[in-house]
Amino acid sequence: MKYILLCIMNVALLVAGQFFFRAGVEGKTFNSFIEIVQVIFTPMILLGLVMYGLSTFLWLYILSRIPISLAYPIMALGYPTVLILARILYQEDVSPIRWVGAAVICIGVVLIAQ
Repeated sequence: MKYILLCIMNVALLVAGQFFFRAGVEGKTFNSFIEIVQVIFTPMILLGLVMYGLSTFLWLYILSRIPISLAYPIMALGYPTVLILARILYQEDVSPIRWVGAAVICIGVVLIAQ
């Protein structure tokens, strides 16, 4: 159970990284290489990279403790988590079929974790 919780923590770090990336590029245009480099060094993008870095270290620890066939499918929880947060934080429209897909993913993860 401890390692499943660590996998969920890893999902949280990855999702947080994605939302920091999203916040970092909001309203930006990428018309030149210089603009892309400037965006990479903004606080939100750097925070996203830190989240990804932390998740990588945690992932290596997880893989040293449990089979990848258990750990990796749990990472799929990132998809429904992003749907929920995109709806809440950005008021994005999420179609009913996406909600069904997210539910199927969650059911699959529960089955794999058994």
